[in-house]
Amino acid sequence: MDNDDRRIWQIAVGLGLPDLTGPGSLASEEIHPIALILEGSAHRIRGVNRIPCYSEFGQVSEIDNLAERLQGDAYDPVNVPVECTLTVYVADDELDELLPVIMEDLGIDKDGYSAAAGRTVTLGLRDISSRSEPNGVYQGLIDQYESQSGAD
Repeated sequence: MDNDDRRIWQIAVGLGLPDLTGPGSLASEEIHPIALILEGSAHRIRGVNRIPCYSEFGQVSEIDNLAERLQGDAYDPVNVPVECTLTVYVADDELDELLPVIMEDLGIDKDGYSAAAGRTVTLGLRDISSRSEPNGVYQGLIDQYESQSGAD
């Protein structure tokens, strides 16, 4: 099946250091409210489950990996920033439509303050497709899209 110009992207909302308690803490089993907003944004632009996506909350892996190597036994995960991510399988036009919706839904102002998060956040965009061949959960997004396309 032709996947046109679809690629796997990850939109990251950097939240700073983890909260001590609640859904923003490392020990919480709750779904982070920002992760729910990110998924809601994807559903809002094309309809529920029309854009294959999933969200996650956790430490910024690149920083976590570096900190663990540098700090050895002194490593403490509470000193590593956390983020919520939304991984999507989209065409460029869908990504261009999604990003402003995320900004709006998070209530991010020109200084980076998010009304939804109650703090200043950072935003990042990772091109997952360019890093490696899709595997595991990333392949699941492609499979979801292909099964939806076949049903249309």
